Amino acid sequence: MGSGTIRVGGLLGIAAAGAAVPAYTAGSPETPSDARGYFDSASAFLTANGIIPLIHLLCGVLFVGVLVATLRSAAGPTGAVYAALIGGAVFLTLTAAGLAAEVAVPAAMVQFADTTVVEYSQPFLGLAVWVYHYSHIGSAVLIAATGYVVWRTSVLPKWSAALAVLAVPALLHTWIGLPAAYCVIAWMALTGLLMLAIPPVVRVESVGA
Repeated sequence: MGSGTIRVGGLLGIAAAGAAVPAYTAGSPETPSDARGYFDSASAFLTANGIIPLIHLLCGVLFVGVLVATLRSAAGPTGAVYAALIGGAVFLTLTAAGLAAEVAVPAAMVQFADTTVVEYSQPFLGLAVWVYHYSHIGSAVLIAATGYVVWRTSVLPKWSAALAVLAVPALLHTWIGLPAAYCVIAWMALTGLLMLAIPPVVRVESVGA
């Protein structure tokens, strides 16, 4: 894999992290009484939680693809590399499902100009919350597996294996929620920065030699 591809992958990781921020700042209601206020501006909510996250998902898929290819070029077809691939796929797939559940009601409000559907928002929001919880099992595996391969191969600076500690808050997403999500996008941004600054392809190819 060329160093240019790795650098592009790093840029995509940074973009994916940045594109997730609007959805996180939009928040999520914790009690049914918050639901109506949550959707007061349905079109703005749909943009923050529905349209902008499309960039997060697209860039995230490409970032994970380049990252896994980079890890595989260093470690070969090992279990940790496949764990990173599957973890990334689970994370992004369930994140997409959670976003879809979260924007279902505001999308209906905008498309059909019907504000009464907000009364049915609680089941969708409850579903979204739990799908997000499950998605971060995948993110934790991705982070931990990447850290393990980096530690074993030095395909990225070896000290960056310490970023694997961010897998812990990801695993605790069910209990700490949004801070865990911010830890995951921080990992994406930092890993992206490292990929952007990675030395030429010779180093990647020589690691497994």
